[in-house]
Amino acid sequence: MTAKLSRRKFIGGALAGAALLVAAPYTFYQWRFGRPTSVVVAVLKRRVGYLTTEPGSFERFAREYVEYKKAHREQLAKLSVVAFPLTYLTLYRWLPMGHPMRRLEDNVVTRYLLSTDFFIHSADESRKVKYLSFYEPHTAPCRNPFANLRARA
Repeated sequence: MTAKLSRRKFIGGALAGAALLVAAPYTFYQWRFGRPTSVVVAVLKRRVGYLTTEPGSFERFAREYVEYKKAHREQLAKLSVVAFPLTYLTLYRWLPMGHPMRRLEDNVVTRYLLSTDFFIHSADESRKVKYLSFYEPHTAPCRNPFANLRARA
């Protein structure tokens, strides 16, 4: 006797499969990495890993970024879905420009680059990037990495 597949069972199975597909990256993140700092480091390695950086700067920034975002834990969980911690498997490239989850990953990269001497040295990719301190314009408003303070003749 063969069981007949009803429309209700098919739709229920499809919804369960879609939910599993959406929840899989977050579940994998919780199982494999367990900490939001690992996701931040994975984002930095994928997006600015081509730069020569001082050892441990990604990890140091990730700790400070997670501490800064501690009131917004749900954003870090969303980041783990967008920035699936594998180098090439990411939803980022398929999200439209301006999407809130795309902006979240961009925020990590932008905040890291502003926290380094990258822009102080005119965005020279051949130089070794040195991590200075976590960039927060509200607590350190005088630090402007885009200011050109050289004397003009």
